[in-house]
Amino acid sequence: MSRFIAAMDHSGGSTGGVLERYGESYTEEDKMPKVHAMRLRMVNSPLFTSDNIWAAILYQDTVERGMVPILASKGIQGYLKIDSGCNDDGTLKDFDLTEMLNYAVANKCSGTKMRSIVKEISMVNAVLNQQFDLAEEIHGKELLPRMMPIIEPEVPIDHPRKGDIEQVLCAYLKHKLDSFTGKCILKLTLPEVPNLYEDLIAHPNVHKVVGLSGGYSTGEACQRLSTNIGMSASFSRALSENLLWGQTMFEFNDQINDNIKKIVAASG
Repeated sequence: MSRFIAAMDHSGGSTGGVLERYGESYTEEDKMPKVHAMRLRMVNSPLFTSDNIWAAILYQDTVERGMVPILASKGIQGYLKIDSGCNDDGTLKDFDLTEMLNYAVANKCSGTKMRSIVKEISMVNAVLNQQFDLAEEIHGKELLPRMMPIIEPEVPIDHPRKGDIEQVLCAYLKHKLDSFTGKCILKLTLPEVPNLYEDLIAHPNVHKVVGLSGGYSTGEACQRLSTNIGMSASFSRALSENLLWGQTMFEFNDQINDNIKKIVAASG
């Protein structure tokens, strides 16, 4: 059993789907405050503590609404999503890295996260080259606190060649890590082959390897995670599964407590 990272960084584009699963109506004008209220409800639940969760990944809007000090009061670190989405080739759209790092420091975040999407084997090199180039810049900046980058090259869970992409991704991750000068966290789709990322977990330039749920149910995500020794979680949908706006406080807390217990038990 191990503590995990709560992924709570839905941007404006994905927030609508979160609220629909939550069962709350919304408009473009009020969807961000409504999803923030949902996140606060999660953070204020009894088992959302540093005993179970050591960090949470946050979207800038959530940081601006004061989430980092709330998490800090519970002994939980805040990590900032710094990218602005992906291009069609899976690489990150242009964004101002210096501006985002300065924002992270000003708001007392402990690290950053960048999510790319790897839809084909041919995308692996370009995606990882960009991710590690940015991670080198983040590591090399003279920042207090020094930012820990989370590198996230997500492979879609429904891809017909998911396992093949993961094999190539694993090999190239090892290649890039060997020349990386800092420390990073790898956030990876739960693999088809258990313990595929065993060597990455042991790599001296890796702080942690965490799995993303990527649309798997809580049950399937936890089952897959449990087969990967030394890998913990950074779940979003699997953490919020079956949470509903209309639930009473007791019903809501019972459900998220159950999700947290399952994720902790599955984390290595």
